[in-house]
Amino acid sequence: MKLIQHLSDIEELKARGSIPIEYLKQIETEFLNWYEAEGMRESLTEFRLPTESCMYHLEEKEDTRFITSQMLNIEYVEKEELNDCTYFRIGLMNDHQMNILFFLEGTIDQQFEKWLQL
Repeated sequence: MKLIQHLSDIEELKARGSIPIEYLKQIETEFLNWYEAEGMRESLTEFRLPTESCMYHLEEKEDTRFITSQMLNIEYVEKEELNDCTYFRIGLMNDHQMNILFFLEGTIDQQFEKWLQL
């Protein structure tokens, strides 16, 4: 699981070269929207999302445990299709703070992934 709080975190994901660029653009767009809404008092390169209100890119099947530990906090689940991939976007609300999880279809446990689509 990759915590995304800073623009450099997204650049690190891009540098890997193994994650579809269209998917990463969606994460980057969400980050920029957050910046416009909350952080324009500082430059984009200085802007950092707080830990209690940030984004995550889930990378491994074991990351299913993180979602299951947050079941009561799920606000919404969206499944999006792009040209080259399908991904999930999950909003978690903790103490009036939103966290957003992103993961590519097929990343987490398939049974749990199917349950999220109900």
